[in-house]
Amino acid sequence: MDIQQQAVKEYLIDGIPYRALAKKYNVSRSTINKWVLVYQGIHNIARSHKQISYDLQQKTLGKQSKQPPAQHSNELEKKIALLEKQLEWEKLKSHALDTMITVAERELNIDIRKKHGTKQSEK
Repeated sequence: MDIQQQAVKEYLIDGIPYRALAKKYNVSRSTINKWVLVYQGIHNIARSHKQISYDLQQKTLGKQSKQPPAQHSNELEKKIALLEKQLEWEKLKSHALDTMITVAERELNIDIRKKHGTKQSEK
């Protein structure tokens, strides 16, 4: 098991905090956080081959599954739940960015958003 898998396992199962794991594996806390988020499928970060195999373990990617229909259905439900979690995360992120722009416009008294019907300046 590589350090990414071990760190994620220790965080999720054993409850070891990011700081302790970062010190133990000599990586930053944000790196540990990204590994955990990638494993949980929340963050939209490209996954390495090892992370895919760790996350999906015995699933087949892009191939017809020879599993019984009940097991295939269970996998589809898990995938749907994962996608719903990712969608929820992206909606939250979008709302946060929208709120930041609104606050910046109000506090700095400048227009950041392009207004409807605005024409580009001619150069």
